[in-house]
Amino acid sequence: MDCWKVKKLQAQNFRNLQTQVFDFAPGINCIFGQNGNGKTNLLEAVHLLTNKKSFRKNTSYSQMINIEGVNPELVIQSVFENKDEMASYSLRMTDESEERYLNNTFEKTKTPSTSVFINPFDSYSFHTSSTFRRQWMDSHISLMDKEYRQISGRFQKAMRFRNSILSIGGKNCSHQLRAIDEQIAEYSALITQKRVEFIQGLNEFITPTFKGIFSEDHTLELQLDSLFLHWDAQRIFDFYRHQEIADIKAQITKVGIHRDDYVFSFDGLNAFEFCSLGQQKMAFLSLIFAYIELFRYKFTSYPIVLIDDVSGELDSQRWKNLIQYLETKHFQVLITTANENFRKELETITNSKKFLIEHGTLINHG
Repeated sequence: MDCWKVKKLQAQNFRNLQTQVFDFAPGINCIFGQNGNGKTNLLEAVHLLTNKKSFRKNTSYSQMINIEGVNPELVIQSVFENKDEMASYSLRMTDESEERYLNNTFEKTKTPSTSVFINPFDSYSFHTSSTFRRQWMDSHISLMDKEYRQISGRFQKAMRFRNSILSIGGKNCSHQLRAIDEQIAEYSALITQKRVEFIQGLNEFITPTFKGIFSEDHTLELQLDSLFLHWDAQRIFDFYRHQEIADIKAQITKVGIHRDDYVFSFDGLNAFEFCSLGQQKMAFLSLIFAYIELFRYKFTSYPIVLIDDVSGELDSQRWKNLIQYLETKHFQVLITTANENFRKELETITNSKKFLIEHGTLINHG
């Protein structure tokens, strides 16, 4: 399996991280330190490097740049390795530009690896907000499917244009809607098909992953809740023609794949409504690790897994189950905690590397 893993990383002028070299292990890396000292910033640097964006919502360059830096330029340099070779990869960013270099050659699109960020606090949002579920699913499908990302971008642009037509109205409104609806119908059919295929693949891994992590027998399944399920482009176009008068009156597109939802069932019951908070957290973690397995199945390579403190979201027995699960896998893990009891559990992991960060400074590692 050809898994690229980050071996070395150095950040300059990135949030509160000092200009030091972090030398990571290919397996599990445990990052300790009190809250607000830079642990999550280190995960963010890896995510920004590998996914070309922060996992924080609406993050701008001005928020990432260290205001105390002398040079107003953010630089992240790294070395990646797999079993056969090594590669250098760097990012240079200013308020006006962004450049990436792979083995000292300008590279616009390709990155050595991809990373998946796991924030256990997202479990609550995933189970309570349909908007969050749509955004989470779109983001993770896009990481795995470049065509989905491109079509989704075109759909969003077309839908914004459609809504602008509806907001203005006028005598040419109907004619303009027909023209844009042909595109929207085509995009909607393709996106829905890709969502269904993604969920089918994911469902093959969710239940086994849940059992593998938590040693409990439960059946988990994700389903797409969409009016356009199994509709072709012509049928979707005809629907919008029928819906046209209502949309013109409302001055907005009331129905479409931009309002689709996902139902997560736990032993046949809606996890959003019937599961305990503990079961919801376990189900959400299982969903993410199932995604990681699906990623490996498709690309024959694991992503880098970034786990921000799960100690407050799971009890001690589930900590141990998660650690045992991680020890059996072949992907690289960067996991943080500020919890001393969870730290003691992480300290027991053999062949792992430990880092202590204080005020953005690497104090020691081993």
